[in-house]
Amino acid sequence: MSKIFEIRDYYCSMKFKFLKIDLESKTTYNCHAARPHPVEFEWLKNNTGRLFNTDINIAERQMMLENKRNSSCEQNCWPAEDRGAQSPRQYQLGSDRTHTAIDTDPEIIDLTIGADCNLTCSYCCKEYSTAWRRDVVINGDYANDVRYQATNKDRLLLKISQPELKYSTHYQALLKEIELAAPALKTLVITGGEPLLDNFLFDTLANLKMSDQSVIEIYTGLGVGSSRFANIVQKLKQIPNLQIIVSAENTEKFAEFNRYGIQWQEFMNKINLLKQNNIKIKFHATLTNLTIFGFVQFYKQFKDEEIKLTFAYQPDMMAVYVLDYHSKQQLMQDLTLLPEHFSTPLLKSITPDPSEIQRNNIGNFLKEFVNRRKDLNLNIFPNKFLTWAGLSHVV
Repeated sequence: MSKIFEIRDYYCSMKFKFLKIDLESKTTYNCHAARPHPVEFEWLKNNTGRLFNTDINIAERQMMLENKRNSSCEQNCWPAEDRGAQSPRQYQLGSDRTHTAIDTDPEIIDLTIGADCNLTCSYCCKEYSTAWRRDVVINGDYANDVRYQATNKDRLLLKISQPELKYSTHYQALLKEIELAAPALKTLVITGGEPLLDNFLFDTLANLKMSDQSVIEIYTGLGVGSSRFANIVQKLKQIPNLQIIVSAENTEKFAEFNRYGIQWQEFMNKINLLKQNNIKIKFHATLTNLTIFGFVQFYKQFKDEEIKLTFAYQPDMMAVYVLDYHSKQQLMQDLTLLPEHFSTPLLKSITPDPSEIQRNNIGNFLKEFVNRRKDLNLNIFPNKFLTWAGLSHVV
């Protein structure tokens, strides 16, 4: 029987406790791995404080309680599990049944505060990085994915200043929803873009009346200037229960490739500055077929810090299993040196076979990615991988 039609548990606790709000795109996600839903502002005007309990969120929770396959989870979790790979639901322990009420309050709000970002990370896109948006608007589209193709909306967004965005009616309406939910939150997550580039970040946090027990997590790629960062660190020290979640999974040349826009030594200087100021840090590692090559070295350097893994399945050409046979064999050998809670999901996720379309797409993407960034070189990747992706002539 196909895995798609196997009887299995389709419950996920994230639908009952997590809300992601993207202030720029005016969308919400009832799980960070789910498809977004546009905010219905006319409905919200008459249902203030109910953003977490929209009709679609209620319906999707009911489906999960009835063990029905939920369509908004088709973007990441169900396809990964169909292939036998590790899904976000699995590594977040979402299958643990924590809720039964379909009308509930969020415990975690993930606030995407804006798309301003200086980096063009290899697995990111125009929705979450103005650097990516500027690339496709100025230099033209990538051929194989709408994430890298410019629209008139993208051109317009590049012209909108932070104050214009922040003081818009819809932006303020969404901030109001967060303010209403804040006292009951266990965790507030701030993501971007690069949140440390947002000039309104600390004013936004000051307006949220959170519990003394609530944790604030700020995700950052540390892609800000050194002098600005030094000033920000002094403000970060004043925030109680703060954790800085540093997005990183590679070191040195692999880091400079996959998180294009950072310089490794400057990155390390910022890590050291956070530690010197006793600001708690964790690492959030996003594993793709490009970032997995340097992950073991990253683990060796930062094994004394907490590292959280996530797997990118969008775009699907960057799923961690989209690799040639020889690279997989070498990586499998290397990954066995990691602790079991890392090696087990990694080895499971790398196993499926890629399609010919995925192979062609990753080759075309990398060729274009490097052509637009003249200080990058593909020779950091194994020759077998480059030949398999049709790129041996590009190096």
